[in-house]
Amino acid sequence: MAVLIYIHGFNSSECSHKANVLKQAAHSFHAEDTFISPRLSWQPKLAIQQLEELIEANLWQGVTLIGSSLGGFYAVYLTEKYAIKSILVNPAMQAPMLLKDYLGPQLNPYTNEMYELTDEHMVELEALVVAAPTSPRYWLMVQEGDEVLDYRAALQAFPDAAKLTHEKGGDHSFTDFQRFSADIFKFAEITTN
Repeated sequence: MAVLIYIHGFNSSECSHKANVLKQAAHSFHAEDTFISPRLSWQPKLAIQQLEELIEANLWQGVTLIGSSLGGFYAVYLTEKYAIKSILVNPAMQAPMLLKDYLGPQLNPYTNEMYELTDEHMVELEALVVAAPTSPRYWLMVQEGDEVLDYRAALQAFPDAAKLTHEKGGDHSFTDFQRFSADIFKFAEITTN
């Protein structure tokens, strides 16, 4: 059976709200084994290596990614590399530029991990930029009320997305995300209704 891999955002974790919503949905669909939500390294290069290992271990049965914010940025790189599908939730399409504002000491509020974000990590992010994503592989979910990212950057990057959820209002966390649980598992070809 196909799997859905959740990619959390910057200073988030596998225990974020969206990850928990999807975990509960998988349980309600009796498809617990189809949902994977790893804790990723804060270092971009290591996070990508972790995700590549997970994808390669499951590629034979079908993989769909769902990435939020920085996780959406990672998902684009991986979607193109493996020619799979992704759901992008308020993705940080300009991650290398955006995260420059966060250089220096960091504390992940979910894991209490302390670390330092450096210019070297920005170089690692730059290496993951995809200039022209294959739009039909993606379901793009954006809310105009995102207080962290400019939703228009994502709309410009995916003019022909396979599926588009574009809402006024909302916020960076994607308000009322749970409304889409059933459709997400259907898009990932895990459920049929």
